[in-house]
Amino acid sequence: MSTEQPGMQQQIISKAMKDDAFRQRLLSNPRETLEREMGMTLPQGVTFQVYEDTPSVIHLVLPMQPQTGEPVELSDADLEVAVGGDFNTPRCAVELTAGGCP
Repeated sequence: MSTEQPGMQQQIISKAMKDDAFRQRLLSNPRETLEREMGMTLPQGVTFQVYEDTPSVIHLVLPMQPQTGEPVELSDADLEVAVGGDFNTPRCAVELTAGGCP
């Protein structure tokens, strides 16, 4: 299982929003936390970084560019992964900084 599986990022975010201890472990040691607590097998040689937005700092993650230099059309599944599988996530992220969203 990888974080690219549709819905997996949303599951991780949801758990981190409900479980502060998990959130702190995820921030301090993402690879170990994802593998041990989410049952994920992560590729070796890939670094996982987790950042937490604050009222004054918002992170935007851009997908990597294709290495061939050719434009690539994303599948529907790839598009869902790119937006976290939930079109309401950006709205909710903004509301979270203002104390909204469950």
